Amino acid sequence: MPDLEVEGLFLSFGGIEALKDISFSINNGEIFSIIGPNGAGKSSLLNCINGLYHPQKGKIIFRQTDITNWSADKIAKLGIGRTFQNLELFKGMSVLDNLMLGRHNYLKYHIISSAIWLEGHPEKR
Repeated sequence: MPDLEVEGLFLSFGGIEALKDISFSINNGEIFSIIGPNGAGKSSLLNCINGLYHPQKGKIIFRQTDITNWSADKIAKLGIGRTFQNLELFKGMSVLDNLMLGRHNYLKYHIISSAIWLEGHPEKR
């Protein structure tokens, strides 16, 4: 059984078809790539899979669960996310801080514990 299945995906913006009848499946442990020229729909496809866009037709099934219309934050909690092509770090933040920013969905803290951590952080003293 595939971990990820994309079935008949269609996505358009106005009259422009970004994705037209896209289907594929990815099995656990498999390496899969999406290639094509600029404007081919690669980013649109990834944005559908991670919930940033919602296709007009088709399904996205992750581990036998239809996630087609789930929100991006709910999909991220499944472990599906993406990175963007901007490789710059945030100024004034350490490498560790930048990495932790990418794990914000997994962090469990509130305003008080955040303030205590910030106060005790070696770079903030």
